[in-house]
Amino acid sequence: MAVRSIPAELDPPVHTAWRRHVMPYFTAKQLQRWRPQIEAIVADAFAGLRESGEADLVREVAWRVPTSVISAILGFRQQWEYVSEITEEWMVANTDRSDPDRARRAAAAVEAVVTDELEQRIGRPSVDILGEIVNGEIDGRPIPFDQLRGLTNALIIAGHSTTVDGIVNTVYRVLTEPGLLDRLATDRSLLPAAIDEALRLDPPAWNMGRTARQEVEVRGVRIQPHEKVMLTFGAGNYDPEQFADPERFDPDRPGVHRHLTFGHGRHRCIGEALAKLEIQVVLEHLLDHLPDLAVDGRPEPRSGFSTYGLRALRVRRPQVVTPG
Repeated sequence: MAVRSIPAELDPPVHTAWRRHVMPYFTAKQLQRWRPQIEAIVADAFAGLRESGEADLVREVAWRVPTSVISAILGFRQQWEYVSEITEEWMVANTDRSDPDRARRAAAAVEAVVTDELEQRIGRPSVDILGEIVNGEIDGRPIPFDQLRGLTNALIIAGHSTTVDGIVNTVYRVLTEPGLLDRLATDRSLLPAAIDEALRLDPPAWNMGRTARQEVEVRGVRIQPHEKVMLTFGAGNYDPEQFADPERFDPDRPGVHRHLTFGHGRHRCIGEALAKLEIQVVLEHLLDHLPDLAVDGRPEPRSGFSTYGLRALRVRRPQVVTPG
């Protein structure tokens, strides 16, 4: 799918105009209007686990949340199950180089859905956020269709995998870090700091390639214009100059939010507030309805060149024995 990721692959001033156009929909304050719907989506995702008492948190719970949420926020007419299915297939197919036809079919499926959703809104009265974005203007001009498609692809595909990993990595940390679950149950105000610290230690995206625009020197290494640079956010999160005893989980550490999991500067992730909100709602549901949940067996790590998460995470509630 040869579509640029918007606005990640743009530079100022075009990048600045795009951020100004899209960012207002994804601020922490603006996203609170969607909290009731996110809570309902999360409750539905946990329904099977609440009933059976056991599940794979990755495939049976977390996988359902991000695509459902972004579909609801944007106003997608396609069912979230199908959007999740083709999104997951696209990601899997693109990591399996042995079957290029599979990758092309997956890309075509995603492109067809995105194109259809966009075409239904272009030039028509806006009734949802995607409609407002589509019919907006950048610097007083209509937005090119390929850029609209690039933005929508990024919101769905990039947001799905990283948020699934963020949810699962954080829940695993909460369930296995000694005393943490009890602390959060006693004091919910600790949730934001605990989420930040979990994301610092277990970032879903470890690195991203960039191209230098001008000559710069970083700690004695000179980088020339147009040279490729790999920004390793995960390593930065363990920098002892920024985080004392960096391998220790400590939600009370000063500057707990200063990690690089969502990037830094003008290209900081647009979806940061949404991802954190989804993770917080998941943890709140766990504390309210599954306070005795525990990890069942060893997790199955899954790591790629630039991502880290769990392939599977079995969880279980203790068996409740009714006297009789």
